[in-house]
Amino acid sequence: MSRAVAWSEAALVAVACWVVSGLGCGVLVALDRQHFSVAPLVGTGLVQWFWARHRSWPAGVAAGLVGAVVLFVLIDALRPELGRHVGDMLATGAAATVSLAVFALVGRIGGRGGRRLDTAR
Repeated sequence: MSRAVAWSEAALVAVACWVVSGLGCGVLVALDRQHFSVAPLVGTGLVQWFWARHRSWPAGVAAGLVGAVVLFVLIDALRPELGRHVGDMLATGAAATVSLAVFALVGRIGGRGGRRLDTAR
């Protein structure tokens, strides 16, 4: 299942990540759980999607590394200004979006562009 991800699918998964991040933030605020974050939930969902649909390891590794860097940089920048829950929610959504964009780009650049390979056969 090592095929390039379509941009529409990446956008749909990014929207799902934002929804999970926002709902998770709302639940954590309602439960007054100051020490929990939504990032592991979104990350687990992305790993499951990767494993089930797109096993391009170079793209997965690149997306994971870039996503982690974006997450930690944004958490450091946003938490002091917006608070823990809102900062984590925005940082997680943005990191997931950037990670999906990197995954789609590396999958296409790495020679796994589905249409090119399919037409060559």
